[in-house]
Formats: sequence, C-alpha cells, structure tokens
Amino acid sequence: MNHQPPLDQRIVDEYFRLVSSRKTKSIAWLYGMVATYGVKPEELSSFVWNTDSSISIANRKRSVRPLHPQWVFLFELKEKQPRDLQSCYTFLCSHLYESMAFQHVQLNITDLILAHRLRKNHYKQIKQPLASCPAYAVAS
Repeated sequence: MNHQPPLDQRIVDEYFRLVSSRKTKSIAWLYGMVATYGVKPEELSSFVWNTDSSISIANRKRSVRPLHPQWVFLFELKEKQPRDLQSCYTFLCSHLYESMAFQHVQLNITDLILAHRLRKNHYKQIKQPLASCPAYAVAS
C-alpha cells in the first residue's frame, strides 16, 4: 500500500480550517510555515525572513525558499507571525503536536514535509533543460 502525499488544495483547505477554529487558530501560522517551507517545526525556532520571502535557518548553509511563493501571501505568514516568537515557540510546537494527537489537525507534519519534498524534486526535474536535446539555431 502506497502512502500518497496530500494534494496542495487539501493543505490549503486544512490551513484555513485551522485559522477559522478557535481551538487551532494559534497553531495555523506554524502549520503554514511547515507546509510552505517543508521544514520541521523545531527548525523554525530561530529563523530570519529574507527580502525574497525565503528564510534563513541557523543550522543550514543556504536559505530555504518557499515551494509555492504565493502561500507566503495567501497564508499571510509574515503578518501573522507571533510578535515574540522566542517566548511562545515551545508552546506553539507542543500545541501543534497535541492537536495532531487529538486529531484536531488532519494532516500531520510528516505528510506536509513528504509532500514538499516530492513536489520540490518533481518541479526541479521539470525546470532542468534536457541536456540530450541540442539547441537549434533558427535562421531567418
């Protein structure tokens, strides 16, 4: 039996379901960050926004770009980031994992990261030019 990653629309729907519920509104931002950037919640404890909507994480050499840049704006991740992230970060992570355990969140972190990695690899293959196809010059 193969485990299929969630569709993008299902991830977006789940995010907005979390935002609209009083119980899960506080974790929606963290959920959106995981879905958009494909990193574990623990890695987001001390990140910095870059001007191109990518994020820099302390233990990574390169900045992490969003797979779907429009999700940064759709989920309003910059605007909805908690003001004092360092002080409430442990609570956010534990509340997210607790909500998954009690099934208030239908998609778990593993599903989100799996979906991100598979799509990233797929998009990378599409963007690469075919090396075996020579470019032909067109004379006019």
